[in-house]
Amino acid sequence: MIWKTRTHEFSATVCQRTGKPCPALAQMARALTRAVASAGPAATPQFAIEGSSELAHCPEGCMARFHARPDKIRVFCGTNEETPGDRLEDYADMMFCAEFRALPSAILSDPPCAMLEASAIAGRQVAAQAGHLSA
Repeated sequence: MIWKTRTHEFSATVCQRTGKPCPALAQMARALTRAVASAGPAATPQFAIEGSSELAHCPEGCMARFHARPDKIRVFCGTNEETPGDRLEDYADMMFCAEFRALPSAILSDPPCAMLEASAIAGRQVAAQAGHLSA
């Protein structure tokens, strides 16, 4: 599933447990875009936040891990907490990046049940951080 706001383009996989897009995942991603934008000038290209959260409205009760930067936010649902973040990022590159040409060095034995990527729309990210646009 793909959709846009004024500041971001969102791409999400279908949940492998329900067979449908996950509205709780989309809601979390929108909240993360607002959180990063609210960091304002502090959100330099090196700025990043990582963490995990229970998707309260998910019928399956998933935990979601996220990595958010001003230019890109990724959320991984239903992952093993022992899975290294860089392996999840490699897996997301394989799923979301059109220019990605190689398989990750180590395929995930337990891939996320759903994933989402929110990419900042060029030029809109700066305006959002300055408080002129909202996601």
